[in-house]
Amino acid sequence: MGLAGCQPGTQGAYATPKDPPAKTLAHVLQSRPSADDARGCFTELKGPAKVETVTGQVEVIPEQRDPKTGKVTQPAIYRELSGQKLVDSGKPRYFESVCSEDLTPAFVAMTQRALALRGLYSGPADGKLDPATGRAIAAYQAPRGLDSPTLSVRAAQELGLYIWSD
Repeated sequence: MGLAGCQPGTQGAYATPKDPPAKTLAHVLQSRPSADDARGCFTELKGPAKVETVTGQVEVIPEQRDPKTGKVTQPAIYRELSGQKLVDSGKPRYFESVCSEDLTPAFVAMTQRALALRGLYSGPADGKLDPATGRAIAAYQAPRGLDSPTLSVRAAQELGLYIWSD
């Protein structure tokens, strides 16, 4: 896989920071990574667990009946209990990400500049994949449906950082 930057005014020009985010990245999620022989790198994204609140009643004191007539003399007393139940533990999903060997200082610096143009990164374009850069990547991808600090291939393409197969 090769990487190159895109200059403003060319095909795939940078979007301005005022452009509304498009939900474009969520559709790249897959239920499993591509086959081992497939090219590219994949990152696992844990899905959120689904929990629901379950409410039920528990009999605390049973009803009392008159032994001769069988009529209820004291109704049963119940107590309401609530608890949480795990419905879905959150299935992992996968997306194609930029491979670590492609995250060269030059490529990371281009990514930092592209994110800075969109108002998402304010640090130096030093080519270091630090937490601030990860937060900026996540800030770019999250409104598009991919909540991860790992740069997806699709987001790199949208940022104007071309990725092509050899």
